[in-house]
Amino acid sequence: MSQRELAEALEVSRQTVNSIETGRYDPSLPLAIAIGRFFHRPVEEIFHAD
Repeated sequence: MSQRELAEALEVSRQTVNSIETGRYDPSLPLAIAIGRFFHRPVEEIFHAD
């Protein structure tokens, strides 16, 4: 899946997806939950507090 496809599915920009992937941006709680739902995974499995 491309960053663009994921961004479209989440209704965010491709740059937002890139920034999350590279650790330059921590998503808001609603966006983190949407990402977890999209991948059918708990948020805690995708994002870590450190």
